[in-house]
Amino acid sequence: MLKVDRITITFGGITAVNDVSFYLPEGEILGIIGPNGSGKTTLFNIITGIYRPISGKIFLTLEDGKVRDITGLKPHRIARLKVARTFQNIKLFGYLTVIDNILLGRNLYYSKNILSVLGFEAKDYKNNREKSEEIIDFLDLKAYRYSLAKDIPLGIRKKVELARALAQQPRLLLLDEPTSGLTYEEKSEFLYYIKEINEKLGITLIIIEHDVKVISSIAKKIIALNDGKKIAEGTPDEILKNPEVIKSYLGE
Repeated sequence: MLKVDRITITFGGITAVNDVSFYLPEGEILGIIGPNGSGKTTLFNIITGIYRPISGKIFLTLEDGKVRDITGLKPHRIARLKVARTFQNIKLFGYLTVIDNILLGRNLYYSKNILSVLGFEAKDYKNNREKSEEIIDFLDLKAYRYSLAKDIPLGIRKKVELARALAQQPRLLLLDEPTSGLTYEEKSEFLYYIKEINEKLGITLIIIEHDVKVISSIAKKIIALNDGKKIAEGTPDEILKNPEVIKSYLGE
């Protein structure tokens, strides 16, 4: 589904991502690990069009089987190709309700006319509301439907941001540290939903995660980054035993 080919980006002379390549088959879960500052989120920002690399290419296989070069496309154009993401620092609108935050993820599915912009296109709203309610049921957010995003616990906010991303009906979903800050029980619940998203909804995932044990439990393949470079790639067992990975996490 996705091929990242020798991506490099620099900021003020500092190379944040350095010649990184990988491919991701459709239907799989790929994990990306690495210490702080290793280039994980920067890589996500390149894939989703927030940053443009100085070299390298990114290719996405579309629903019709055609391969599209998406390198440097604007974020809204990449979103239209059914690529969605969440953020390490949650990007919800605090003074909107949970349902309204999720409905924002349906923006791509509103008719582009003045009536829909003003909220008068009843058919559009009905369809998008129904889809949002399905996601609320799927993620068990019913009790928080009309709560303001600023008033709900961290674990629920994480689920709401996931719900908003799912509202885009993505084929490829990028999750940036989805379990950070959560309790053991909340992590277990979130991992359950990630597996359901992959297996029942058929969505391909890339997940940035600090907790190596967490990502090892759900990812078929893991990539390890350090100082912007890919230092290892393989199965969870191979990554956990890799000397370079151990060194980057634990030191000499």
